[in-house]
Amino acid sequence: MKIAIMTQPLGKNYGGIMQAWALQQVLKRMGHEPVTIDRQPDQPGTVYLSARFAYRAAMKAFGKRKAPINFEKHLPTILQHTQSFIDQHLTMSEPLYSTQQLIDHFDRENYDAVIVGSDQTWRPKYSPNIYNYFLDFLEDKKILRISYASSFGVDEWEFTDEQTNHCVELAKKFDAISVREDSGVELCRKYLGIDAVAVLDPTLLLDKHCYEELIGSDKLKNIPEGVYTYFLDKTPEKLALAKQASVELDEPLYSSQAKCHIGEDAKDWLTDWSMPDIKQWLTGFANARFILTDSFHGMVFSIIFNRPFIAIGNQSRGQTRFESLLKNIDLTNRLASMPIGPTSFNGSFFDEPIWDIPIQRLQKLQKQSLVLMQRLS
Repeated sequence: MKIAIMTQPLGKNYGGIMQAWALQQVLKRMGHEPVTIDRQPDQPGTVYLSARFAYRAAMKAFGKRKAPINFEKHLPTILQHTQSFIDQHLTMSEPLYSTQQLIDHFDRENYDAVIVGSDQTWRPKYSPNIYNYFLDFLEDKKILRISYASSFGVDEWEFTDEQTNHCVELAKKFDAISVREDSGVELCRKYLGIDAVAVLDPTLLLDKHCYEELIGSDKLKNIPEGVYTYFLDKTPEKLALAKQASVELDEPLYSSQAKCHIGEDAKDWLTDWSMPDIKQWLTGFANARFILTDSFHGMVFSIIFNRPFIAIGNQSRGQTRFESLLKNIDLTNRLASMPIGPTSFNGSFFDEPIWDIPIQRLQKLQKQSLVLMQRLS
């Protein structure tokens, strides 16, 4: 089958890229032809662009501007490594900047099915074109509609009444709906009036050997070493915890991510905001002795590579994602919530074995998650 995948724009987030890659890999192994739809944000009008230019110029005058006015012009340089991975390893559609372009694309292409997911595709604040992720552009087109591991990100309903009413009608047209968190099942039942099932993020449907093959054997160490950090939101408390782990294990700290996030002050902004190669990022998880992260997919790859870790939850980014997965594989003691302090974890915690039961539970969840894919057969 030729299958279209609707997910959020790729390139600025390692986890988003890897879940898209993993889902394509799973579908290819099943004999399908997946194409990830490159749905970009709607192109802004001239009024918006003029207002933004004026605002940034004013911020510069007050010394508060964090990004250059022509920032978008430099995105290809900042994202060159992640975009290179996408170009080499994913099958993508052409960029689509509006609902009408989506309609035209699907009129031209003969897709047999559409899969929505994964990532927080059903979180309005992250998907401003939320109706597109409920496949409004298909109208009454005869095509198989499946949600795989779509995520609301949180356990509270963030849709407006208007959005809810419209999405209720669109959700009824799906042939199968799955979400990534247990809380998402309840949100679907309560607000959309549909029965959903919880499944694993696509990255967890592949074992570590698939990722090791992607990385390359020449980059993998026989004996893990170092404390690897991947923080989306760096704070003094998180950095102090990383230093504590480094001291307890007598291992050096290392990381593989942009020095500054987009929007942060940077001395050499083009270099400091540049994202390293995604294989280099993955290698950090594979080779680490211990991992600290506040990223959902950072936690996922710690699990995939069977590395002891601490995941630091973040309510604004969606902590329910962490809680649901860790509960289902019996690793809730690996989740820390802010604030964290020097006494939050003792020395033995950093080096205790944790993997027998989680691996067994994960294998069971993998089989259950793949059942949904059989709807494509």
